[in-house]
Amino acid sequence: HPSLVKYGDVRTNNLLNPSNPLLISCHAFSTRGYHGSRGPDFRGLQSVDEIIVTAYEHLDDMSRRDVSAFWTCISKLMTKRQPKQRSKSSKNDNNIGEISFEDMEHMLYTIFDDTANGIKYYNARDLTEITLGMAKIVKILRQQGKRRGEDSSRVIIRRLLLSKDLNPNRELFKLFAGASIDKLDQFEARHLSNLAYAYALIDCVPEFDDRSDLFDHIAMNAVETKVEFNAQDMSNMVWAYATVDKPHAVLFEAMGDQIVAYEHLGEFRPQALSNTVWAYATANVPHPKLFEKVANYIVDSKSLDQFQPQHLSNIAWAYATAQVPNHK
Repeated sequence: HPSLVKYGDVRTNNLLNPSNPLLISCHAFSTRGYHGSRGPDFRGLQSVDEIIVTAYEHLDDMSRRDVSAFWTCISKLMTKRQPKQRSKSSKNDNNIGEISFEDMEHMLYTIFDDTANGIKYYNARDLTEITLGMAKIVKILRQQGKRRGEDSSRVIIRRLLLSKDLNPNRELFKLFAGASIDKLDQFEARHLSNLAYAYALIDCVPEFDDRSDLFDHIAMNAVETKVEFNAQDMSNMVWAYATVDKPHAVLFEAMGDQIVAYEHLGEFRPQALSNTVWAYATANVPHPKLFEKVANYIVDSKSLDQFQPQHLSNIAWAYATAQVPNHK
């Protein structure tokens, strides 16, 4: 899928620097598996640049699981204050001992191309992890906006994952969506939930040639496997559908029935309960038994202090909006 690279301002095929062994590599993703050579451990790295350099240097040894972990780690570190950077945000800055803008660009484009071109080889877990990791990065970049003097890695990642108007790279996320529906029957409940959550984070609903969309396919599979969903899975699922304005009645009924069937709602965290009733109210999907179950649990709860003011505010709003009275 070479067309995906067009979102950047420069192509990587002319960036190879023979004098720098760091930039000489050959990648054959189709032969990569989940076993064999051990890839790098990203957990101890402290900056986005360190992760990028480490991943590039070990890309030939990385399994598909390692590649998915790379994007997850990037998304986590982008929310933290970065240590002194090794890369430069200006192409005219040539201080010795730093990574040039061009080299950082080449490394990121190589990892990105490797990920996108091999997407059909990922299993459900890692395909979901990559999609969610990139979606979180997109959300972070959109929230923070462009900053003066920002790291070169952030500039380049923005070019890869967002368009100039800061919308998600639709072609990329449609590619991931197509790869997902080809093996959606292999997705566990948590993978289905995380996939829907990822696309809701960036308000993206990929459509296909038959006029169906990704959320239609996820809903059908989720209804069939509803008994496998845990509390967080169900909360994330209905939140995602409400967020992208997809009030799938059958899905909401199935998830609601599962929640009502719980003997006790102690498995639900306060935010999960808040998000759940918010989703039903926002989607305008009635489920009186669900609202009654949640209200009774909250009223009878001996740990009401676990609920933050925002949770209680959202819950009150949901009941008012859904016009569901509760005498307790």
